[in-house]
Amino acid sequence: MPLPNFYHHIHRTLHQQAEQVLLVWPGGASAGHSTSYTGHDLGLRIAAYQHLLRGQGVQSGQPVLLALPVGAELICGLLAIMSLGAVPVLPPAGTSAVGLLKLLKLLRRNGVGAALVPSKGARRYGWLARGLGLRLFGAPKNVGTNELLLPQAVPATQPALVSHSSGSTGQAKAIRRSHAVLTAQHQVLKQVFPPWQGQRDFPLFPNILLHNLSVGAVSVLPDVPWGQLAKLEPARVVQQLQATQVETLTGNVFYFAALCGHLEQHPTPLPHVRALGVGGSPVPESLLQRLRSCFADAEVYVIYGSSEAEPIAVRAAATAPNPRGGYCVGPVQAGLSCRLQPLGAVELPNGSKYPVGEVCVQGAHVAAEPGAWLHTGDFGYFDAQNQLWLTGRQGNEAIHLGVQHYQVEHVLHMQAGVERAAARATAAGFDIYYQGTASEAAVRAALAQHFPAGLCNRVLPRRHLPVDRRHLSKILYDQLR
Repeated sequence: MPLPNFYHHIHRTLHQQAEQVLLVWPGGASAGHSTSYTGHDLGLRIAAYQHLLRGQGVQSGQPVLLALPVGAELICGLLAIMSLGAVPVLPPAGTSAVGLLKLLKLLRRNGVGAALVPSKGARRYGWLARGLGLRLFGAPKNVGTNELLLPQAVPATQPALVSHSSGSTGQAKAIRRSHAVLTAQHQVLKQVFPPWQGQRDFPLFPNILLHNLSVGAVSVLPDVPWGQLAKLEPARVVQQLQATQVETLTGNVFYFAALCGHLEQHPTPLPHVRALGVGGSPVPESLLQRLRSCFADAEVYVIYGSSEAEPIAVRAAATAPNPRGGYCVGPVQAGLSCRLQPLGAVELPNGSKYPVGEVCVQGAHVAAEPGAWLHTGDFGYFDAQNQLWLTGRQGNEAIHLGVQHYQVEHVLHMQAGVERAAARATAAGFDIYYQGTASEAAVRAALAQHFPAGLCNRVLPRRHLPVDRRHLSKILYDQLR
């Protein structure tokens, strides 16, 4: 039996909160300026895209590439495609640098024969795209007064959205979330972080917009250039936090470290912030301490998940576990099955030994084949309280003297003058790379204090360590030199 389209949650919100602001998009170069969209505003724009796509013969189940600039138009185009039962496909982060040939290969792998693009692009390149077997649909110029169409019923297993992983351990891979998986992820987020009427959320990455629109929360997008996190201006974002009085924030390690750096130099009370969640890569306890200080009235959470399973575990960061054990991410979420694909064992200084393996999950909100286990590429163990600790990452997972690389890196992240650290496994231990002002002698002293003799070999200061393009937080171990 066909089930309702995931979009029906959003369709309901657009009608129930037609006169309420649901989306606030920053003005980019125009500091302090933004555009607000009510449910009615979004509905009119979605309807314009719906009628355009239906008029072009877009069918249920058909994949359509979204090649619109990031903004409200992209969101409305995505929702229109989904509402018709077609499949929106988001290109990988940094696609502009990928090149035409690689983009065409990506389209062929996903069976994409159509793309939604700016109207100027459709006029200019439509003939060329047709020669390559790709139809371009130009974004509608005018909103008009088209009726907002009801969501098309679809099978629960049909893809609702295709996005891409960050590619930190190889090429970016397509993540296909079905309507059932999107619905399950939405339900889990509601249970873990119950929304409230009028909630104002500040998500770093727009993918959380689908959930916010489903629960009727207001999404205020940070004034950060999309896909160019390195150009983040913390002062602008802090000013925006004050002006918009958002109550909840989500982001990654690089983003929150930058905000803390500014707030430590320019203390700014932000009493309206009630909760914040940080994830996307391992989260050092040193950053959590800074967040608790800078956002004194907020609950701080570590959110662990992957592109295919969001979230896997959530931890309220009220206390600080020993970083020597790795990164504590809390208990696995109810409704998820989790097992460790055995690798070996880690041994802590108190003599405790724990079996370590690759974290594999299965459940309703996991984007995997039915009955299949998702292999996350993360390695870890469960402690006596059934808390999950992460200790390593695929491609660098070797265990030496009962230690994996995340344990070494987390200890170093707690040392003064170490901004970023990487421990790369070799045949005889770990080579240590670090970024920051700490001396080599201080780094060696910290290693000697916490780890067995002979575990770490070379200690190599570097001006910068290579990190992924999307989060600017995940170490690219194969690029360490």
